[in-house]
Amino acid sequence: MLATLFWATLFAVPSRAQSQFVKGQKWQIVLTGVPDVSKSPLPPTDAPVWDIDLFDSDAATIMALKATGKIVICYFSAGTVEDWRSDAKDFPVGDVGKVLPEWPNEKWIRTGSTRIRDIMAKRIKLAGDKGCDAIDPDNIDPQQNDNGLNLQPGDAIAYMQWMATEAAKHSMEIGLKNALDIVDALTPTLSFAVNEQCAQLSECDRYAAFLAAGKPVFHVEYPTPLDAAAARGVGCTGPGTAGMSSVLKRLALDGLAVYCDGSVVDTPTKGGTGPPRPTRTLTPRPTTTTRPSTTRPTTTTRQSTTPAPPPTTTTTTTTTARTTSTRPPPTSTSGPGNGCKSKHWDQCGGNDWKGCTICESPYTCKGVSPPWYYQCL
Repeated sequence: MLATLFWATLFAVPSRAQSQFVKGQKWQIVLTGVPDVSKSPLPPTDAPVWDIDLFDSDAATIMALKATGKIVICYFSAGTVEDWRSDAKDFPVGDVGKVLPEWPNEKWIRTGSTRIRDIMAKRIKLAGDKGCDAIDPDNIDPQQNDNGLNLQPGDAIAYMQWMATEAAKHSMEIGLKNALDIVDALTPTLSFAVNEQCAQLSECDRYAAFLAAGKPVFHVEYPTPLDAAAARGVGCTGPGTAGMSSVLKRLALDGLAVYCDGSVVDTPTKGGTGPPRPTRTLTPRPTTTTRPSTTRPTTTTRQSTTPAPPPTTTTTTTTTARTTSTRPPPTSTSGPGNGCKSKHWDQCGGNDWKGCTICESPYTCKGVSPPWYYQCL
């Protein structure tokens, strides 16, 4: 407790006079493709908060969403270098760490480096210039992974605090993605939190104090099958989920969404330059408390926690977004794809997949989160 208060006091910065975010706000997150605003009003029309990709979304899309009263959060990776991004060449080799095991196109970065922060300052300015209301910086948990740079929790706290200051320069707010080991220390600074799979990992009650402060936790789970019945599963009914802004999605984070009232929507999307983003492995890890915290995949021998099963009142199962090199990719049959070929980064297989199952040369269909999601890599 004393350590938490120390960090909170040391790194506290003034917050905006009035946050746009409040506990319980409905949200939609689309990171594969971009919401197609030409088809407005976009479902879900009653979701005031939208989380979209900073690079893929142009200013016109963001302003069109805001014109309909939406609060726009812009997503980018702040803790890794992604080799398909337009600024990837700017990352100094000496500030780049180990590859993320399930993401060969990403590597951890030294978040305290002046040159790295120069790059991120430009990204944050880009978000402000495009009209984003807030930023959703991802991969702020290298300290919970084999990052190759000896990054520690204090580094992550200082980095988030720096980004909060940069965001404020452009009249934007900031949230924390996962990284439960530092959420308490950063609560005074954060406007919201984004969490993946805390219900599956029985970790949602770690946000009790955050919710009690009136701040929203934008919570996403990945059940299979993704249908209205999934709303009766652990993603919506698990311990600690009360008061959260929960949505159920496919791993690719495309337009399809199921909400805890059983409603199903499919937001029209278009384009998108980056690869789809099925969630990385989320493995509980001990912290200074007796509860585990959410982490991304590691190459260490930490023991994975078996996901919590859904309630017996539904047959919906909970997706564990684990990637393994021992699972074979789907066979390249004509199947529902009718001989068509998927492009680089496109989906090419998985449960209930009806599209192409063969990839254009020289790419092959590989399991990213088998058996649920396969991708041309």
